Amino acid sequence: MIPTWLTAEAGDQRPFNAGDHFLYDVKWGFFKVGEAELIVEETGEQEPGDLKFVILVRTTSWADKFYSVRNRIESCTDAQVTQSLSYTKSQSEGGRKREITVTFDWDNKTAQYKNFNDKLAPINIPEGCHDPFSVLFAFRMGEFALGEYIRVPVTDGKKTLRADIVVAEEESIKVKAGRFDCLRVVPDTKDLGGIFSKSKDASMDIWFSNDKHKLIVKMSSSVSVGRFKVELREYVLGDSQ
Repeated sequence: MIPTWLTAEAGDQRPFNAGDHFLYDVKWGFFKVGEAELIVEETGEQEPGDLKFVILVRTTSWADKFYSVRNRIESCTDAQVTQSLSYTKSQSEGGRKREITVTFDWDNKTAQYKNFNDKLAPINIPEGCHDPFSVLFAFRMGEFALGEYIRVPVTDGKKTLRADIVVAEEESIKVKAGRFDCLRVVPDTKDLGGIFSKSKDASMDIWFSNDKHKLIVKMSSSVSVGRFKVELREYVLGDSQ
């Protein structure tokens, strides 16, 4: 089967579009410790219709006393979301700061990682390769069916892997934004520790709405310090309504 994201025209069957705007609560156990804002924009930086995905994450004033987080991630793809065009991550967590850029050179099929002025040698990447953020949208371009896997190549500029998710089950999920019929998908984090997780025993579940929009309704991640949840609080859809 040819993946949908390799064949769809711009905007045709795409579950998201410019103007989509989502607000999330970030919880550690029962406590709200942060907020996240997810925005989809049209950039046209390289071609008309190119998309930019932006996520902003910050801890609450209460959580700042223990561990302050101020992160901004941006990812650009072509209009069909076939591959990543650029990736940046401005990270401030506790006392650690990073300014990460992954530059994609599709003429030579390479990606290069840079943190501040520390630049690594370019690595080879396959066709259709995504970054750690745009891969979420590449997944949403796939066909969801119970028991089926969706596979997308992904790189963080240091290594390239195949990201797999399996569509596990249907669930009804209630969050502040409302109740949604969802499909719970489970990423295979076994080989993705260097890209997605911070501990080797980390696990993750993602709930996408079971409709044409495939909204990211909830995410849950179990790591060494406990379980974090990201839940949709409110949203506005752009042209994808």
